[in-house]
Amino acid sequence: MTRKISGAEVLLKIKEGSTLVTVAGQQGMTLNLSGDTIDTTDKTSGGWKTAMAGLLEWGIDQDVFYTVGDKSNELLLNAFVNRKPVTVEVMVGGTDEAGSIKYSGEAYITSFPMDFALDNAVSVSMSLAGASALEIDIKSAAPQSATVASKSK
Repeated sequence: MTRKISGAEVLLKIKEGSTLVTVAGQQGMTLNLSGDTIDTTDKTSGGWKTAMAGLLEWGIDQDVFYTVGDKSNELLLNAFVNRKPVTVEVMVGGTDEAGSIKYSGEAYITSFPMDFALDNAVSVSMSLAGASALEIDIKSAAPQSATVASKSK
């Protein structure tokens, strides 16, 4: 069965050791996927530019309310200050839901601006740049049959 997903269901998690920690205070998040093209135009292309696929890149823009005493906020600030990568995971849909997508990879925090507005809660609008290939795992639909099928990926 298909369904639409609320953005509120999609959370950024970071790895601490072997544990995934949900980033506290999340508001908005954007997963940016982009790719370059390589110009392959030559004299025989009939006056048209030609291209081929180049390198891919990814990043995340994340808005959070800063939460004093929260482990995830401490891990993110420490990773930024110490220039260490963080392993991130973004799950779109339920873990066992057909069609769900899990994105994961290592990223560096490239921006960690903190906003101390008089009329709002303290917030951070951080940016993360992919430092590894982005792993994309799409959960396939279980085969439909009258007997119990083995569990799909």
